Amino acid sequence: MANKDKTKELDEYTKGRVENLPAAGDVRVSSVQNAVKTNNFEIERDRNADVSAARKDSYLAADIADLLIQQIGLELNNHYLYKNFGIWYDINSLFGQAAYFYHRAAEEQDHAQWVIDYLTRADFLFSIPGTDATYIDIFKDKNDLRIRDPHDETLIREIETTRAINNIKAVAEETHDYITSHWLRNLLLEQAEEEELSHTALDIFNHTDDPLIVDKYFKDVVMAQLQASK
Repeated sequence: MANKDKTKELDEYTKGRVENLPAAGDVRVSSVQNAVKTNNFEIERDRNADVSAARKDSYLAADIADLLIQQIGLELNNHYLYKNFGIWYDINSLFGQAAYFYHRAAEEQDHAQWVIDYLTRADFLFSIPGTDATYIDIFKDKNDLRIRDPHDETLIREIETTRAINNIKAVAEETHDYITSHWLRNLLLEQAEEEELSHTALDIFNHTDDPLIVDKYFKDVVMAQLQASK
């Protein structure tokens, strides 16, 4: 009997609690809902006021986009310069280094495309910059040309390219554009490889001045390593 009495008391208590709950149309419930709606409206209004039209078009700020567009031009300039180096070696029957520079030229074109794709995915409308006339002053006097000269120029170009990308990353972080800063990581890792490859090419000339031995090394060793790394 005691258990039945306790159960009956519990049921009556629970029933009373349920009956005392506010109905769906209760003023207190409506007031809370209205407050939530009002707050949401105010938040939405404030968000719209804080977001510029340009930011709605793209997450890239114009300053960062301009630097990236300049980077496209730099990569394409490298592409055409290395292509001309390859042509010169090809004409002079140094086919190992010709293949090497054709490969380097293709990589620079790939890097330019990476930047183009990034700008496009960010919905930023732009034009690809024109490239400078590729200067090949080192080819003017063939008798004075050392076959390592294009390799020296390549290292300088790659250092300049790395500095340009570092600058973009620095500006991106200063302006809190962490999307671009993170994206640049792969491009910088690629630049580390480009500089390392340029140093390796110059090291070969420290072992021999024989142009045929040097070229055979590029053909048999350097190009084989590059092909294997793809």
